[in-house]
Amino acid sequence: MKKFISVITLSLASFMSSAASVSFPEAIDVLAVNGLNNVDGRYLELDQGHNLIEVRYSDLFEASAEDSNWVRSEPLYLYLDFEVASHYQALIPNIRTEEDAYLFIENPMLQLRDAKGDEKQLSLMTHSQLMAKLLLPQQ
Repeated sequence: MKKFISVITLSLASFMSSAASVSFPEAIDVLAVNGLNNVDGRYLELDQGHNLIEVRYSDLFEASAEDSNWVRSEPLYLYLDFEVASHYQALIPNIRTEEDAYLFIENPMLQLRDAKGDEKQLSLMTHSQLMAKLLLPQQ
């Protein structure tokens, strides 16, 4: 019985400490959150404060009736700071062709929409860009 109560208490504590949830579109695969690889790839419960989300864009495009091509990005990073508990939806531009996909990969941006409908545009960073952001002094 003590074990059962402990599990419920821990579950409630983790639920109450989460500041936000984010859902991602099908073409965005979540690889890791805050360095942890065992994450649910479409819907995340995130803690209050700073969160680093590693994602990859991948989508399949039909080149012809019998041929198709995968378009995949390298790992990309989204650095978020949540102070207000809300549900957010990550949105990417409408990508219909391989060319659109490669243009997105060259300049990966997404919209983060909160429950009120307010949107914020965010850049997805490459590993090099993330390291520069973290290591170089802010100017």
